[in-house]
Amino acid sequence: MSAHYSGKRVVVGRQPAVMYSMVSDLRNIVKGLPEDKRAGVTATEDTVTFSVQGFNVGVRVLERTPFSRVVIGQGDGSPVNFNIAACFDTVDFPDNPDIDCQTGFHLEMDVELPGMLKMMLGGKMQSFLDEVTDMIARSLA
Repeated sequence: MSAHYSGKRVVVGRQPAVMYSMVSDLRNIVKGLPEDKRAGVTATEDTVTFSVQGFNVGVRVLERTPFSRVVIGQGDGSPVNFNIAACFDTVDFPDNPDIDCQTGFHLEMDVELPGMLKMMLGGKMQSFLDEVTDMIARSLA
């Protein structure tokens, strides 16, 4: 059973090209993790693998649309079919040219969960996306 979730939108004080460059290379995402969360995580530009309860799980870049969207989805060992899109758009302030270009940023997730799992986890997906959005925004501040 497929479900779609959209995370909250935040504004980050970086240009979309900078945001895109940071998120489109998965090595940068791993660099942004707290030190204690990096153990056992391996990253390339296109993939990240990590261990969860003894299982190796991977994610990989599925799509890159320069300066506006990066889609990351299931890789080797992932037990759930999913994708997460990082979406960027320019936020201009025409009434105040002194403010530099900023970027609107949000996450979207499509995930296929069996009925019982969807009932158990469905409400937590929104919180997960919002927490990840906040973490990314803080790391770019």
